Amino acid sequence: MLISPLLKHPAIVHGFGRRHDDMAQLLPGYWARRPIQRERHGTRIAIAREPNQDCGEADGMLTDRPGLLLAIATADCVPVLLARRDGREVAALHVGWRGAHAGIVDSFAALVRGRGGDPADWLAAIGPSAHPCCYEVSEELIADFRERTTLPLATIAPRPRRLDLPAIVRWQLAQAGIGCESEQAECTMCTRAGDGHFAFHSYRRDRETRTPMVDVQWSVIAIAAP
Repeated sequence: MLISPLLKHPAIVHGFGRRHDDMAQLLPGYWARRPIQRERHGTRIAIAREPNQDCGEADGMLTDRPGLLLAIATADCVPVLLARRDGREVAALHVGWRGAHAGIVDSFAALVRGRGGDPADWLAAIGPSAHPCCYEVSEELIADFRERTTLPLATIAPRPRRLDLPAIVRWQLAQAGIGCESEQAECTMCTRAGDGHFAFHSYRRDRETRTPMVDVQWSVIAIAAP
């Protein structure tokens, strides 16, 4: 499991999982009690308050309760783990191109403000996802992101039709006032482990052979249990 140096707060438990990581074994005090969400590439962010809570259809969760592990399943989309600087709240977002396009980062910032907080009090870490070395999309989508973000074309798509979704998410976090100083540079589509096998599940690479909601990696964050 990959750990981001950005979120090394003594009150925070977190990590970005890889293809064969056994999360129940790695996090025995947390995994079986985690709240559950059903990801739909939307912008809804649920508030997790209880162990094993059914958060319904959502692409993000936020909690201020110690011991509740927020878990995001991805297989090319961008997992974003967030923590308030004082360690008293944590959140996790599942950001695919649809979620980025629809504004899930803005939805998170609005939720924070609605709870009386300030997005500037939060830090974010971006996990492994599809990178522009491999992530091919339509020219229309690239043009749409360019119009929505005002980012230069070389940032959105450093190669023709190759989307840099992590760069777009970083920009959206910055626009929302959230500190994002850490990124796992691994591409889920092409990164290989030391044994030569792929290190991550990839929806695009393995779409013909993968099993949905089984062939995923997990990104997790929690306020440490007392």
